[in-house]
Amino acid sequence: MNYGNNIWVTIGDDGTILTSSDGTAWTTGTSGVTEELNEVIYENSTFVAFGNSGTILTSLDGTDWSSRTSGTSNNLPAGTYGNGTFVAVGRNGTIIASPDAVTWTSRTSGTSEHLRGVIYGNGTFVAV
Repeated sequence: MNYGNNIWVTIGDDGTILTSSDGTAWTTGTSGVTEELNEVIYENSTFVAFGNSGTILTSLDGTDWSSRTSGTSNNLPAGTYGNGTFVAVGRNGTIIASPDAVTWTSRTSGTSEHLRGVIYGNGTFVAV
């Protein structure tokens, strides 16, 4: 779940997206995908949802969503934003990055282990 642009957004199985202006009453949105969505962030005035099979969705308002090409079919359980860059991580050492959450580029992780989380702080991205 995340909050931005005066709206709460939460995600889940089968492409589920729910929104709320008050955190109490929730409305079901339309994601346009059936993949499980794992994490949603709000950064740089953009909601970005990361999901299974390389699914990435973006929205400026939390209601209207666009599917983006991630360049991977691996599950993406986590994403973050820092220093002008969105980063997502996933299965088999997948790391992808984007300056705008629209165009994504593969990065080398140096591992084939599953990456389950990523964070940015003190000028450094850390994936686990």
